[in-house]
Amino acid sequence: MLRAPSEQDIPAWFARATDIESASLAGDPVPDDIGAGERWLARSRQRFADGEAIQWCIDQAGVSDAIGTVTLSFSEADAKSAALGFVLARAYWGRGLGSEAVREVLRFAFETLELAQVTAEAAARNLASLRMLTKFGFRHVESFVDPSDDEPCQRFVLDAGIGLRLLPGGEAP
Repeated sequence: MLRAPSEQDIPAWFARATDIESASLAGDPVPDDIGAGERWLARSRQRFADGEAIQWCIDQAGVSDAIGTVTLSFSEADAKSAALGFVLARAYWGRGLGSEAVREVLRFAFETLELAQVTAEAAARNLASLRMLTKFGFRHVESFVDPSDDEPCQRFVLDAGIGLRLLPGGEAP
């Protein structure tokens, strides 16, 4: 299930954000204190209010805390495009839960928002994310080095025509 982030998500966000390997794979800085979670939530809400992004928490039945987040960030330069980002708590890696959340966000992006394309980036060493993007039909468009941490990364794009085929009843390319 996907839902808006709330104050109750701050401890789970902080636990994910302070997992060194997870933060490193996501290209995120490790926060120093739980106050960073309050700033994360405020920023998420402000970006939504400003029309810059939509962020969802990922819930799993029977689990009290959110297990991750998925985000669509919008560009001022191209109103028909958004960047996809996703983070999942390590305990839930490899179970297909991230794929399930991403599939629903892509459905929303292409069917409801009627976007023409969705982009995504992943660290070159984040093999699980690279496989997921490929599975959904994203095509590689660029290799680059993230200047903030010198991490080799990959950039991908998924066009609406391909993305719509990934919805239930469609077939992955």
